[in-house]
Amino acid sequence: MVFLIESVAACAIFTLLIKLISHNRQEVFTNDYPPVVTDKLRELGLIAEKPPAKKKDIIRKLTAMIVFAILFALLMRYVNGIETFREAALTVYGLWLVVDWYDFLVMDILLAPFDKFYQKSGISAFDKSAVWFHFKGSLRGMILGIFCALLVGLIVPLL
Repeated sequence: MVFLIESVAACAIFTLLIKLISHNRQEVFTNDYPPVVTDKLRELGLIAEKPPAKKKDIIRKLTAMIVFAILFALLMRYVNGIETFREAALTVYGLWLVVDWYDFLVMDILLAPFDKFYQKSGISAFDKSAVWFHFKGSLRGMILGIFCALLVGLIVPLL
């Protein structure tokens, strides 16, 4: 039951963070849209011709991963009472997977038809290439989650 509550809370916090970061400047996530969408938006002159630098995108995501690892470690230790590497890493990876799948299925697919970039591009969120793009991103997220979980597993016993 605790894991279910944590999962719902993690998805809600994830959604809130995305909305706060992208409020009035959704262009920050341009690299998170499929090329079929961004190419069409560039043709229409709605986004910059040059995509945001991948380096900035990677730095943004790595910074978020480190912050999440520290927050997860604190939560695992002081809220859940977890003290071992194994239990912390497995619990955090489980939560990471829940949020990763939520991001893919809900944020990237089900809510995408309401997204201004999809609407302006005229591309369906259910277009095969768009879904495939987000699916591959979800797989990359699962791999990144392993590293975050291992980091949390290392931090928790030190707390």
